[in-house]
Parts: sequence; structure tokens; C-alpha cells
Amino acid sequence: MSSCRALRSIPFVLGLILLVVPTANTAEPTAEEARLAPLLARYEEQQRRLLELERSMQTGDDVELERTRSLRAQIRDILADAEFREALMPPTLTAGYDNGFYLRSTDGAFAFRFNGFLMFRYTHLGTRQENRYVDPRLRRSDRSGFDITRLRMTFSGHAFSKDMTYSITIRSDGAQRNNTALHMGWIEYAFDDALHVRLGRFRLANLRQQVISDSRLQFADRGLVDAVFGLNFGTGVSFLGKLADGRLRYAVDVVNSVDGPNNRVITNDPSQLDGNPALVARAAWRVLGEDADLGSYEGDDRLREDPGLELAAHYAFNQDDGDRGTARIPFNRSGLFPFFRSGGFGLASMNGTRFHQIGVDAVFKWRGFSLQGEYVARFLDIRAAWDNPAAPLWRLTGEESTTAMHGAYVQTGCFLPIPGHEKRLEAVARVGGVRTNVGGGEGAWEYAAGFNYHFHGQKAKIVTDVTKITEAPISSPTAGMPNVNDDVLMWRVQYQVNF
Repeated sequence: MSSCRALRSIPFVLGLILLVVPTANTAEPTAEEARLAPLLARYEEQQRRLLELERSMQTGDDVELERTRSLRAQIRDILADAEFREALMPPTLTAGYDNGFYLRSTDGAFAFRFNGFLMFRYTHLGTRQENRYVDPRLRRSDRSGFDITRLRMTFSGHAFSKDMTYSITIRSDGAQRNNTALHMGWIEYAFDDALHVRLGRFRLANLRQQVISDSRLQFADRGLVDAVFGLNFGTGVSFLGKLADGRLRYAVDVVNSVDGPNNRVITNDPSQLDGNPALVARAAWRVLGEDADLGSYEGDDRLREDPGLELAAHYAFNQDDGDRGTARIPFNRSGLFPFFRSGGFGLASMNGTRFHQIGVDAVFKWRGFSLQGEYVARFLDIRAAWDNPAAPLWRLTGEESTTAMHGAYVQTGCFLPIPGHEKRLEAVARVGGVRTNVGGGEGAWEYAAGFNYHFHGQKAKIVTDVTKITEAPISSPTAGMPNVNDDVLMWRVQYQVNF
């Protein structure tokens, strides 16, 4: 093409030559003009051929470009055929670590992931020397020791497509004497972001601390309010999803019963599980911030630059006509049995009653500071509790009217601005309380404070806290309340790793 440009400049050069050559008579060509005339004729011929050559070259480029586009389209059509693609490039597996050890097929149809979680704890538990409400009235000394509080193995992934996911978690927890059992197991299909359907055994969508993983708590364990009102697990179906560009998350659970150990339907005891499903629902709205994971972990180890705020509410209903082993009800032990000393708590099963539970909660995070709080109320309906078989709660308290119990807590944390350890050391504190009006008013308070040191964010950290509970309304070994009515003062040091 550079030679073409050079030829195009010839007329300009020849024009200059003609201007400087003197001409005496324009009628007759001079000798110089006669000499240049053949040159001009040859130039015009070359110019004509050059234009034809350029046209042919442009036409050839267009043809070649069209051939390339056609070939690419044919290749795409061929590779779109699944059988040909598998014959040409059979699927293989890749392996590695990405928030868990994984195996994946190169075609994206299958994935398998393995995660593990270990929580190793030392506890020093100081209790009331004589618990007068436990029979026989044994004297108790302070206790201390080590245990594997939680050991979990999770197998998860997707099958056939990324829309079909599954998760199976096996537990071996200290509270269950480290006996191995199914913790959770479910399959889930995603129709779109707005609707997922989950089937199996899963954690119910109720209190805030219930929907947060055990490995992402600020304290060694969940608090007093959660121990009394937490609904734990259920077996059934859950409808969940995200709306409003992911700012609104919801879940609606329809399960056999709440807080049941097995939730089995077909057993040798027809009264073990009634035919009344339980309903649990929760919705959370992310008011501030772009972190879609804002409400799934406690604390702000990410040191968010922008403030994050989430508001949430939950509702639960359960009618228990034989769901043995489900949620327990703390009540005041005074009045009915004179041989018990006044005051203190007793426990009754939910059998023969129904309840409605509502709760509201919020969390705020910004630059290493976090603040969360929750209020929950449970309304017990025991109007028909004396029907056969009479409800244990009615037999123990004589309560015949609808009554209520409620609780609340506030929890805060802050990462200390120590140079080089900005995302490492966190100070935490919590205060909460519960009160039951069943059988007369009775309440309890919880005060807790501690420090966490994060080695690798939420994946590896040391947690230590000191907790005071004025009078335990319920038994919960993981929460440090082995006996009802103990005045609890405990110190816990815990190392946990999640991989």
C-alpha cells in the first residue's frame, strides 16, 4: 500500500516540472512536453491498474472476513451439540481448595465440597453449692475441664446443574456425648433468585442467633434468650429467596414440629408425632450497605468502610398434641407444690399446648464496631390443656388461661485499633434477660464479656468470655447451663477452626 501512495504523488511532481519549464508557444508542444507526454500516459495507465488492484484487494478482505464469521458460527453450532462435545472433550474432574476442599467436573454439571469444623473448649463452671429445686438435693462443687464441644463434617455441592444443590452435615458434639448423628441434610432447587425450595432437615428461620452458623458467633456460644426461645431444627420443606435486588431475604418453613430431635412420622408409638405441621417464617431487610452477607455472621472483622444495617422479624406457630421431646417451657414453681420452696423455675414439655412466637431484631456494623439486639415474645395457649391426656404444664401449674413469656438482649463488639492487629483482637459484651408469667412471674438475667483473637477471620480464632446468669431457667450444656435454677458463673476459653 505504501507503493500505491507513492504512485499517487506522481501527478503533483509532474505538475511542478511543467510549471517551471518555460513555454514560448502553447499551440505547439515543446520538446520537453513531448518528452513528458509518454510518461503521463504511462502514469494514467498505472493509476487505473492501481485502482483496480485496490478494489480487488478490498473485495478479497470482505470475502475472507465473511468466511471467518461463517466458520466460527459453524464451530459454535457443532460445540453446542452435547454428544459431539462429550465425544470430542470428555468431562474431567478438577480438585483444589476454595472455602473447602472440592471436586468439580469441567462441564460444570457436578461439584462436591468437603468442609470441617472443630470447636475445642475449656470451661470453669461455678454453680450454687446446693440447688434446692433438684431432687435429690445434692450438693455441687465447681467443675472445670476440656471437651470437644462441636465436631462437624459437611458434604455439599450441586448435581446435574448449579440449580440443584445439596448439603449433609454429620455431628459429633460434646453435649450428645460425641455420638455421631445427622445434624442437617437437605436438597434445594433454585427456580430463580426469588424462589428456592429446600427439602429435608434444616435449621429453622427464627431468632437471629439461630440463623447464624456456630462458627460465626462472637461468644463461645449462643446466649440465654436463644436457649429459652430458639427453635433449632425441623424436618419439612422451606421456601426461601431474595427480592428487591437482594436486599430482602425471606424464608417460610413448614415442618413436622419445632425443636424436635427426630421428627419421625412412622413409629411404633402413634402418639410420638401429631398431624399438625409447624410454621416458621422470617424476613430480613438490608437497609444500609452492599454486603449481602451482612446478617450471616456476628461482629465486623471485615472493618466495613460503609455502615451496614439490617432489620428482621420472625413468626412461629406450633400446636403440640404429641410431639414428644420438642420445645420446653420454663415456669414458676411456687404455689402448687408446697413442699418446694417458693420461687425458681420448673420445666414442662410443650405437649398439649400451642404457641405463637414473634420476634424483631436488628444489626449494625461499621469500621469494626457491631451492635445487635433482639426482642422475642411467646404466647402460650393452654385453654384445652386439661383434655386427655392432660398437658404436663397444666398438671404442674394449674394454669388454664393464655399466658406469655418474653426475653431480649443487646450485644456489641469492637475490633481494637492496635497497629498490625486491626482485624485481630475484638472486645465483646452482652446483657440479656427472660421472664415467664406461667404459674406466676419469674425472671433471669445474663451478663457476659470477653475477647476474641482472629487468626484467619471467622475461620480460625480463639474466644474467651466470662458469663454470669442469675438463675438458669432452662438446661443447656453448650450455653453453660447444665441445671435449672443454678446461679451460673463460668469462664470459657475456646479454639475453633473452620475449613
